[in-house]
Amino acid sequence: MDACIEREIYRLAGSFVFVLDLPQARRLYLDANGTLSVVYEAANQVAAATTLLVLASEKEYDERLDHAFYAALRVDRDGWFPAGLTAHDGVKRLICNHYLDFDSWKCTRHWPTEPLTPEFDPVRSIGTILEHTSRVIGVLSKAAQARLGLTAGLDTRLVLACARKFLSDVSFITVDAPGAELDVLRARELSRRFGLKHQILPYVEANDAQVQTWQRKASHCVTGMNMKMHPSMTPLEDMIFVGGLGGEVGRGFLWLNSGDQTKLDASGLIARLKLPQHPRLLPAVEAWLEPLQGLDSLLILDLAYVELRMSSWGFAESYAHLRHVEINPLISRSTYSAMMSLHPSLRRNNSMLVGALKVEWPELLEFPINCYGNWRDGYHRARAAIINPVRALRKLRQLGSAKLVNLYSKAERILN
Repeated sequence: MDACIEREIYRLAGSFVFVLDLPQARRLYLDANGTLSVVYEAANQVAAATTLLVLASEKEYDERLDHAFYAALRVDRDGWFPAGLTAHDGVKRLICNHYLDFDSWKCTRHWPTEPLTPEFDPVRSIGTILEHTSRVIGVLSKAAQARLGLTAGLDTRLVLACARKFLSDVSFITVDAPGAELDVLRARELSRRFGLKHQILPYVEANDAQVQTWQRKASHCVTGMNMKMHPSMTPLEDMIFVGGLGGEVGRGFLWLNSGDQTKLDASGLIARLKLPQHPRLLPAVEAWLEPLQGLDSLLILDLAYVELRMSSWGFAESYAHLRHVEINPLISRSTYSAMMSLHPSLRRNNSMLVGALKVEWPELLEFPINCYGNWRDGYHRARAAIINPVRALRKLRQLGSAKLVNLYSKAERILN
């Protein structure tokens, strides 16, 4: 049965929830990254999209909101609740790659249950990623009006490349949000150069009532820029917004200073996620980590990013969107498997994603990724360091440490 579900259900892309209802098994599964969030309360045997639907009333919602835990994890700034935790006592989150058993009301990992078969042929893996992503965009372009996000980043550049065959059927949007000057500039440059239909959406900040509604729809588990700027997406009502989430998996987002045998523990994973070492967080991450013993460290770090960050943070706000549907075509089991199974040397330093662009639309690389490519980069780095010196110092330490690791690696190859 497990093999059948993996074969038949997880060949699908897009956002979905799958409910298995058989006499011997009653379970709820999420898509490859849990893009449609599910929370549940085992005591009352209720599962729903948001905590407000799990609990009996708004009064109970407010009473059980754990303000101290919320503050400790800095959710009002950049924190979130990973590893199945939520802002409410007794309410848990189902994270991707786990199913919820409706008889025991326990969560069980269903993927991966063994090491992934390594792939040493980047052409094959890149081909899989490009084909699957392009196919999803093609379907979406025919289903409704599709608006693709366009920024200065690598992931939306890859989505643009995969949309090359459908440019007559789709258009692109960029929100002119505070701090997004580079995104707006690069999106305009790309649009002029390649004849893209592109719209700049004006930034509209949420008022207090809209913020409160958004937080309840997100079960008070995240905040951030999306909470502040979500009214900016009002022009996309009844449309499909096509995003670039998922591409980070292709570049080993949490891999800094790590190899296949790097020792990992709950405290170290929490530090990599830049979350506080809270006494309630440690056992939750330990419980998440325990079934992964035997897998190599880089795969565990990939899963930590997909499950503890993206599923727990990025998609906790699944139902806070206004009246538009969001689909991220880079998210699917096929694409993630292709990314995760590639040799590490082919994923570090954006090698795999840049390689995909070279295959599909090399001219897109004429424009720098996430930088101006001139004196303004130095100016913005200096300005960011003045605004947030702690973050700048951390980045410098990480960069110095990474360079040291590369130096040792080169020395080891020479000696051997």
